[in-house]
Amino acid sequence: MEKLLQQTGKKINTAELFRVKSKTIPVNFEVNRLKSIDISESEGKALRVIHNGRIGFSSSTGSESFDLMLVKAVATSEFGSEASFDFPGEIKRGGKEKKKVNIYDGKVANKGIEEMIKVGEDIVERMKDFNRKLRCDVTILKDYSEIEYFNSRGGFFSYNKTTIAYSMMVQKIKNQDMLMVYSSLESGKDNLNAEELTSEIIENLEWGEKIVPVESGKMPVIFTPKAALVLILPIISGLNGKMVLKKISPLAARKNKKLWSDLLTLYSDGTIFFAAGSAPFDDEGVEMKRIPLVKKGEIKNFYYDLQTAGMAGVESTGNGLRASSQSEPVPSISNLVMGEGEVSFSEMIKDISEGIVIDQILGLGQGNIISGAFSNNVQLGYKIKKGKIVGRVKDVMISGNAIEELKNIVALGDKPKWISGKYKFPHIYLKSLSVSAKK
Repeated sequence: MEKLLQQTGKKINTAELFRVKSKTIPVNFEVNRLKSIDISESEGKALRVIHNGRIGFSSSTGSESFDLMLVKAVATSEFGSEASFDFPGEIKRGGKEKKKVNIYDGKVANKGIEEMIKVGEDIVERMKDFNRKLRCDVTILKDYSEIEYFNSRGGFFSYNKTTIAYSMMVQKIKNQDMLMVYSSLESGKDNLNAEELTSEIIENLEWGEKIVPVESGKMPVIFTPKAALVLILPIISGLNGKMVLKKISPLAARKNKKLWSDLLTLYSDGTIFFAAGSAPFDDEGVEMKRIPLVKKGEIKNFYYDLQTAGMAGVESTGNGLRASSQSEPVPSISNLVMGEGEVSFSEMIKDISEGIVIDQILGLGQGNIISGAFSNNVQLGYKIKKGKIVGRVKDVMISGNAIEELKNIVALGDKPKWISGKYKFPHIYLKSLSVSAKK
């Protein structure tokens, strides 16, 4: 990097170059048949500079020269934010006792397309054995990425990463009613169990066979791990160091204060083996680590990248991540884990005289995430009557404020599940939530 900068003759304070090369292969089934096999390869690089104390940025997905990227980055620095940090020097894991973060599996990288097709076919056949009238859309996807980073202060790291994912959507159409159920499994390791996926879908289809009415009002509600994000998104947003610095987070002045149920514990952890958000370092060279965010209902930390940490006068938490190789780092969650409880899903259901289970939500994130307010249509939910699931609810909406509702957690489930590869949530049983049913 230093040689590259010297060759340009530019007087740049410091600079970093981030490169990603990836190969993605999705095998797609539509309406129970193999539809397509796509192979896409991409390579991108991003250059960030600190020039005259300001941040400049440029990116490229082609063969654009470093010199041209540098010219663009310097040009943008004239209008860039004032830098509150410098790039890290020598980049290393913190001590010999630190274990390597396992995120690469050769079995995934070398998995053949024929084997991926066979997995998809087996999933479709399993569902056809259950009900031949179902429409099944299945995707079996693998991804292999090479990441490399170096900066003008001598900082350097590189690593390889794999991802394997099974996703499935099933539709059942009867008269004017359409039941849609989806689920997915994702890991960096070739250890996914297709039977786990199909069993969950079948259970949901069986529960949803009968449509039952529900009255509007306040009632107990169980959120499955798949639906829990509607409650947790405002917390993720509120703990973001950038939102805190801008003083638009309602949680900004509430660190070390008790806000929620003792049952609520959340942490960001980029060191979990084979999780989607894991890596040895974040995207600007800071070591990934486990950061307690909420402990027993009390805020313990906000999460930062280098820039926001410098502005706040604290150290980066290793949460400087990029949405893509074309993006600058911003404070982002690596993997978000909620501490599990001790109550089974079936025990939660038995405890409820009348309430609902929320499994799929429409319009996630469309409420006022900053304030915590949400109002969402339920895409898939079930009615509980006298301790049993008695059928599926339709034309139902839930509303509330997540920051307030999380004060009223009755119990958390004992079997958390990974959602989208980077969120690990248990079932969340709330004492009371506003439910509106269309008459």
